[in-house]
Amino acid sequence: MKLNRGTFDTMPLSLITTRTVESLGALLDTDLDVLRFRPNLVIEAFGGAAFPEDEWVGQALTVGTTWMRIDGRDKRCVVVNVDPVTGRRDPEVLRAIAAHRETCLGVYGSTIRPGRVAVGDSVVLQP
Repeated sequence: MKLNRGTFDTMPLSLITTRTVESLGALLDTDLDVLRFRPNLVIEAFGGAAFPEDEWVGQALTVGTTWMRIDGRDKRCVVVNVDPVTGRRDPEVLRAIAAHRETCLGVYGSTIRPGRVAVGDSVVLQP
């Protein structure tokens, strides 16, 4: 099987920041594991906006040598209710996202220019 460039370019990437996960956890008064949200990329973000990636929609960013366009907010489903470590369900997670975030948390993006991404790479929002 061969993956062609056209297919690769249209595959969405899910991105979420640590700040967003912390902010949702604060609404629920609990710590949440980022794995609950099944992101392709986790961006470490401190301070500033509670949900910083919302402001990135329509812009591009570089992660390592990869260029990515942020296409839209990530609409969430009931899977976020499942703790990835214990398997326990907590319906309050999706209820909070629905009540405070229009059922969206994190963002989806598209690859503009493929490249390498590694833990610790810088992330730069492009003007």
